Amino acid sequence: MKSPRIRQRIAYDLGRELPVELHEWVIHDLVGHGAMERYLVRFLGPVIPFFALVLLFPGPMPLKIGLIVMMIVPMVIFTVALSYVWRRFRLVQHGLDPDLVDHTKISEHDRDLYELRHGHR
Repeated sequence: MKSPRIRQRIAYDLGRELPVELHEWVIHDLVGHGAMERYLVRFLGPVIPFFALVLLFPGPMPLKIGLIVMMIVPMVIFTVALSYVWRRFRLVQHGLDPDLVDHTKISEHDRDLYELRHGHR
């Protein structure tokens, strides 16, 4: 699998489309093993230094830590909640099938087999 060059990777991380010869890499990046972790690092990593600036504010440390936590927790929740939409958008942007994001979901056949084996309905 061909990987993007550094300039292409930076452009990709900033929302640009990669050339067709890198679509296999894009698919792996968006739906492959570790896709959610990469997504979280991309969205949360650049913001963490700004949260660290809160430590420079005057006041007691527990208050500063509480403020940082109050900012990070909703950000993580919304980032995780929107990951499905964002990854589908990126696939469409590259002209790929957005249903590839759903490949990890359980098929109806597998669900029926589970229910037959374990008696749940």
